[in-house]
Amino acid sequence: MTMQLGTDKTALVVVDMQNSYCRSGGRMEKLGFPWERLAAAEPGCKTMVAAARKASVPVIYTQFVYQPDFKDGGFIVNEIMPALKDVGLCALGTWDAEIIDSLTPQPGDAVIQKNRPSAFYSTQLESVLAAMKIKSLVFCGVTTNMCVETTVRDACQRDFRCFVVSDAVGEVEDDRSEVALMTMGFFFARVLTTDEVLDSWKVELSNVA
Repeated sequence: MTMQLGTDKTALVVVDMQNSYCRSGGRMEKLGFPWERLAAAEPGCKTMVAAARKASVPVIYTQFVYQPDFKDGGFIVNEIMPALKDVGLCALGTWDAEIIDSLTPQPGDAVIQKNRPSAFYSTQLESVLAAMKIKSLVFCGVTTNMCVETTVRDACQRDFRCFVVSDAVGEVEDDRSEVALMTMGFFFARVLTTDEVLDSWKVELSNVA
């Protein structure tokens, strides 16, 4: 039986839509990555947030943040990609770490800060979802192959019903995006478009770009 999406006990998770990844001048650009490809997720994310608010679906934001001294960077920063520290990617308190203006969290939205790809690792996300009695999660944001997929995998293994919005996620390479969506759709989530989510939530939107 195909997993169906509704609004009951459902939350929207907006993953890491931050200046670092989605704006010129962000540290991803300084690392040589095409930030424009990640910013391409912005219209879809805006649509999803607007739809969630209209459907009374809670909105949860994740925010990748390192301490200014990067002591919480661990193995990833110290050995795999020390350039993250060199450029100061998503350092706490900087413009780079802030969520982009067009998706600024509103009062009542949960903001989950994290320093690993999974939003479940050493964060309050699971306890927040439990308090809200959430059973289904809809995901949008960046990057498809990294923080979105890692969080979706962890959510699925915690028995949350997961949905990924294919035209509201972004990745730096087509191949990585395609493989991530295929993998998530094969075992961890149902992959939908924004139109399919709006139809499931019985929401009509206009003037959302």
